Amino acid sequence: MGVGSLIAAVAIPGAACRPADRAAGDGTAAQPADSATLLADRLLETLGGREAWEGTRFLAFHWIVARDGEVVRDRAHSWDRHGGRYRLEFEQDGSTHTAIFNVNELRSDSILGKVPAGGVWLDGQPLAGVAQDSALARAYGSFINDTYWLLMPFKWRDPGVHLVYEGRRTLDDGREYDTVNLRFDVGLGVTEDQYWGFLDPETGRLAAWQYHLENQEEPGALIRWEDWQPVGSLQLAARRRWPDGQIRIYFEGLAAGEEVPDGAFDPPGF
Repeated sequence: MGVGSLIAAVAIPGAACRPADRAAGDGTAAQPADSATLLADRLLETLGGREAWEGTRFLAFHWIVARDGEVVRDRAHSWDRHGGRYRLEFEQDGSTHTAIFNVNELRSDSILGKVPAGGVWLDGQPLAGVAQDSALARAYGSFINDTYWLLMPFKWRDPGVHLVYEGRRTLDDGREYDTVNLRFDVGLGVTEDQYWGFLDPETGRLAAWQYHLENQEEPGALIRWEDWQPVGSLQLAARRRWPDGQIRIYFEGLAAGEEVPDGAFDPPGF
């Protein structure tokens, strides 16, 4: 997947994780995959259920990164989940960047990686050629990264995702949580990482996650998922809290519905 260490630079969670040599569990012997599947199904039910998830066509949110209490990144996302249309917009170096593309229409570039079909505008002016392709590849990476930070609990039963139950692990609050390892078919996302989800045995809801990025020797910090709230027919967590107590990633403008708002994917100046 590619989620990553945003504090130094935002790594991109893809959805394809190469098996690693180590696990982040507590040494408990792995259990049959059926246990993980049951937990994944229960998790989805706590978040609204499969029918609500599949019926949610439109999602919108701001993915916000804070460092030392200051916002350093704010990306606005809109997604037509049924049609694949996507809009990404953000401010950088005093300019407005807008990318409109289709996440279901991809081509592979030997240098840029996955490039979606679409267009990119800088302050309302369209890019072309290599500049456009490079911007589209980065926009697709942002789509993969930012949606996974928000929607990972809904993705456990996706094709190409492999779950292993690793027993219960005691976290820093002294409570035990069901621990599930997630790995991915090679090429499913844009990087090859792996994850651990920690589920509250009482509620079935995701309480925290941990990831091991492909370019790091050790697993990263255990990050809490907090501020669960109803959004449309779903339940979404709006804050990610690090072990030092800081909220370093959070979401605003959360919206979900069965219909796509008029003009959501119109190009700038339309």
